[in-house]
Amino acid sequence: MTILIENKSGEIKIKLLASIEKEMERKNLSQGEVARMIGLDRRNVNKILRGTERGVSIDQLVRIANGIGLDVDVIIKRSKD
Repeated sequence: MTILIENKSGEIKIKLLASIEKEMERKNLSQGEVARMIGLDRRNVNKILRGTERGVSIDQLVRIANGIGLDVDVIIKRSKD
């Protein structure tokens, strides 16, 4: 079971996007190539990666990350308070 604290989900999305963009650059992948790899339309991938798609889920970003060869691990730890 994975529990995400709502105010942290934005941070998680930003980190996922940064990792995806870095890997795309490293592999010299276009958005069209990524779209074909994961079975989405290029326009949808563009909107997701540029932040113009409303309601992008962490699951969608993990799907893209996995599709380009990245593994995503979740670490759950107690808060310091």
